[in-house]
Amino acid sequence: MNIDTENRQLLPDDPPPITAAAEDLTSNFTLSVPQDRAAEDDASVHEEGSLPASIGDDDYYDEKISFGDDDEDVRNVIKRLHSEDTAMTQSTSGRDYAERNLPDDTFSFLIYSDVCSQCFLCGILVFLFQMSIYVVLANDIINLDNNKNPFGFPFNVSIPVRISEVLAIFISILTQHDVRKALCLYRDGFDKDKEGTSMDKITQVFPGATVWKWTLSIVSRASQGFLGLIITFLLIMRSNSVLDLLLNFSAIEFVAELDDVVFGLAKEGLLGNVLKKEAKDMEKPKKSYHVSKECLNTKYAMKMSLGYFVVLFSCFFGSWLYIYWQQRNGEYLCQQIFSQFGDEILPMLGTFTGLFYKHEEKFGDRASYRDDQPGGPLLGYCKSETRWTLSLTKDDKWDPCNWLAASSESESYSILSTTSSPWVIKTPTNRAAPLTHHFLMCYECTHVDNFCGDYGSCVPAGKYDKCICNKEKGRYGLRCEYSKPCQVVEAEGFSKEGGGLFTSKYYMLEGVDT
Repeated sequence: MNIDTENRQLLPDDPPPITAAAEDLTSNFTLSVPQDRAAEDDASVHEEGSLPASIGDDDYYDEKISFGDDDEDVRNVIKRLHSEDTAMTQSTSGRDYAERNLPDDTFSFLIYSDVCSQCFLCGILVFLFQMSIYVVLANDIINLDNNKNPFGFPFNVSIPVRISEVLAIFISILTQHDVRKALCLYRDGFDKDKEGTSMDKITQVFPGATVWKWTLSIVSRASQGFLGLIITFLLIMRSNSVLDLLLNFSAIEFVAELDDVVFGLAKEGLLGNVLKKEAKDMEKPKKSYHVSKECLNTKYAMKMSLGYFVVLFSCFFGSWLYIYWQQRNGEYLCQQIFSQFGDEILPMLGTFTGLFYKHEEKFGDRASYRDDQPGGPLLGYCKSETRWTLSLTKDDKWDPCNWLAASSESESYSILSTTSSPWVIKTPTNRAAPLTHHFLMCYECTHVDNFCGDYGSCVPAGKYDKCICNKEKGRYGLRCEYSKPCQVVEAEGFSKEGGGLFTSKYYMLEGVDT
């Protein structure tokens, strides 16, 4: 075998036998070559003694079959290959680098695009659109006038809904990737181009990238992600049924994914050729950049990742536990209820007009209300008939299912939800008849602005509260809604049974508020 040293080619000649020393050296060298090309391509930094990244399989085999007739030629070839490999390893192992790609969403456009470009404008518009939806939802959810329950949480929910709440909160935290992407970008840091390095930095791959754009992208990602999580949590906790919970959760997840959806539309060319080109270029391998470990915030990387999940899970599930406890104790329920029932068929119902107070005793896992009079009426829930009822005590025992009046079938945890639904009464013949009139209203002046009107003031009265009317202006009533009545009323005498007439003058009683 002859070697053309200038062209590095084999001459057509019979190959001479290779000596034992050459076979030994060739065997050792062959072991250092990656056997799988995929493994060679995946290795970004080679260990000493492996094939350098700049030399492929074809180069190796060219050198391998170009051995000369003596052992010295073989030693020289292998020695030269090892010296090149060592030089390559030192150039990359002196400083460790991590390969990165920008996330595939519109927030990445903000890092490197010109401020007046279509890509930068697209990223800003998508961010503003997402934030606008969140603000509109928050404005609809939060009612600052109701300081008792400003977020409108249900009075209580069933066990299936409670389980769905836990699962939805857990999934929403895990799938919120915008905040995690922002943390990863912050962890990598903005690694500027430095002289004397052969690795591509972000400013080399994306010439328009600057520190303030990189910071803007992180802040916008994180703020959109955190606000989306908060709105998602509020919508989950406001749901009364599993179906409502799933619908609310799905709707807000779509808004959170809008930046990824718009990026996908841009890549498909549906938003113009300019955005299509930028979106496709971002996914190319040549758009990968490297971050040195000097720039990586490795000291805080693990703490940030762990702290991210610890803080979110602690805050959201801590809030869930607080809301659950409030609902369980009936804190969102009305403490006092004003009731009024028609007496056309059952005259005694007219005597139950007045205030009912919430009591600790529950029926059907729901709160009950009484008027605090011995043997007085009870507003409670009959679980066997799934309806709210008005009943009386019997043998000093309360039984909501032995009722005088009852609502339509309802699984609500608040009796006030039955105000707009029909009620029925039980006639003396033990038959059900429609109740022509019923009225139920929450009586809590401390939680409603101007509840007592212009002629009264709300003051605490023990466990409950009440309106104190301005007597100087002659106002009275539960909400000071009535003007001062006449002190004396004259009427024609009414006949008495057995003869004679009743008095014709009636005087107002003193010391009566209502």
